[in-house]
Amino acid sequence: MWLQFNLRICVTLIIACGTVGLSPGFAQVPDASPTLPSRGLRTTTQLLEQMCGFLKTQPAFTVELDITYDNVLESGEKVQYSAYQTTTVRKPDRLRSDYLGDERNTRFYYDGNSFTLFSPDLNLFATKAAPPTIDEAVENIAENYGVVIPLSNLFVSDPCAVITPIIQTSLFIGIDMVNRVEGYHILLVAEDRDVQVWIGKDQPPLLMKVVITHKNLPSSPQYTAVFSSWDFNPSISDETFTFTPGEGVFGVEFLLPDELSDIPTSRR
Repeated sequence: MWLQFNLRICVTLIIACGTVGLSPGFAQVPDASPTLPSRGLRTTTQLLEQMCGFLKTQPAFTVELDITYDNVLESGEKVQYSAYQTTTVRKPDRLRSDYLGDERNTRFYYDGNSFTLFSPDLNLFATKAAPPTIDEAVENIAENYGVVIPLSNLFVSDPCAVITPIIQTSLFIGIDMVNRVEGYHILLVAEDRDVQVWIGKDQPPLLMKVVITHKNLPSSPQYTAVFSSWDFNPSISDETFTFTPGEGVFGVEFLLPDELSDIPTSRR
């Protein structure tokens, strides 16, 4: 039974057509607070380079995220939703993301040949062919099917390059806590949004938390993701990245992005 509908991955940690990535290119970014108090780190540039460089070298990992994000109602009031996400990555061609939140429950599978988006609540899935690497697949899927994978830029071969051109300045805020653990707190300022980043003080330098403030949008809505349970030596089978439909699960077709304009907006 083939139906026609669309399951869109909605809220993402996007800085510019991507996610909150941090790159070695920050060496070109003005640093308004050049002194860091520990481990010989002198600038936010060095700290960001260490975090990004470590993630870039990891061939596989799993991570959990606790997410909150604002939605501005037509009447102007701001409300907050929550979600929990688990992500599994095996470079260069395997990606799995399970998302359970107030507005949607979806599972994304990519196995180097195709991708599947599955809705457990609806028992519906859609599968399409995909390019052979995560780097290519993330861009292709977003462009052709309107599916933006949360945090997708953290999973590609160069996880931080997308943010470099748009950052105007960076500030070291201090050593602040995330879930009772201290981390380096940095503010990245772009034209249309501010991004706060917390990076762990211990080695390896892990991403702990991100807060994005869309300062040019009405009521300046925020998106927050708290990272936990990083595992860089996971035991992952190929079956993790392949979707197998069970009994009572039906295949559907994606609506293309230009067809979505005819559908009324609702909670996704």
